Order: sequence, then structure tokens, then C-alpha cells
Amino acid sequence: MKAYDIYKRTLAIMLENEGEDKMFYDKFTEILNLLICEALPYENSVRASRGDKELEAPPTVESMEDDVDMSYAICGVALPYGVASYFCMDDGELYNAEMYREKYTSALIAAAKSRAVDIIDVYGGEEV
Repeated sequence: MKAYDIYKRTLAIMLENEGEDKMFYDKFTEILNLLICEALPYENSVRASRGDKELEAPPTVESMEDDVDMSYAICGVALPYGVASYFCMDDGELYNAEMYREKYTSALIAAAKSRAVDIIDVYGGEEV
């Protein structure tokens, strides 16, 4: 998903129109990069559950046309809520900021996947 698509979703959930807040547009990629760093462990759990190689570092977005190489559940749901939280906080809308932050963290948890791994009984030395 492109950064611009995440931006459009963020505007939609905040009921904002594109171009009304230049600061929002100008700071979007920086806030998105911060949230991508936070989402990295959740993305790696998705990749590990599929047997894909995990990311060693979070992807970086420099422009609205850059692809965010993360799962749909994170790009399409979690990240827009996370960005909305930061911008509501900046606008002094603390209730909405907290609500969006909760939706962001809930979406990350929902996106996370578990996987079966072998464990070793450290007391008996056998695999269980």
C-alpha cells in the first residue's frame, strides 16, 4: 500500500478533506515513519507465521508515492488510526486522540500472529 493511500484513509476516519491542513500533509510521512517503527514487531509476527523473512529494520517512507512494505492489516487499518491519533492530539482533541490510539494498538494486536516453535526442556535437555 502506498503512503498516499494510508493518508487518504486517515483523512476519511477523521472526516477531513484533502488539502485543508497543510501541516497535516507536510508532517504525515514523519509521523507515519514513527508508527512503522512501532508496528515492526507486529509485522514480523505476520511474516514469521507465513514463513517469510522478517524485516531487520522498518521500511522508511520519504514521499507519498512510496510503498509501505507491511501487511494489509497494519497498513490498511492500524497505521491510519495511529496517524489520526497524533494529529488529534496536536489539535487538542484529546478524547479523539485517545480513541484513535486505542484503535491503533487494538489493530496491531489483532494483526499479530502466533507460530508454533519447538521448545527445549532446559532441566531435562529434551525437546518437548
